[in-house]
Amino acid sequence: MNNKNRKQLEDAYEHAHLKAVGTLDLILELLHDMPAPGNDELPIDWADVGSLNEVNNRLSSIVAFLDGTEE
Repeated sequence: MNNKNRKQLEDAYEHAHLKAVGTLDLILELLHDMPAPGNDELPIDWADVGSLNEVNNRLSSIVAFLDGTEE
């Protein structure tokens, strides 16, 4: 691989990595904005539990993809 191709490859990887980190930051913000126990202004309900369980399932899939244990 020549230097120009390597630079393009590394730039593309860096861009994708920064985008993934930005997405994780957004996910954390959105999770913190969700209803929480003891918050009378935004009380939790069973739909909130289901939503968090769905988030956990999807995040587990991402972890399995990244660590190579995906089936």
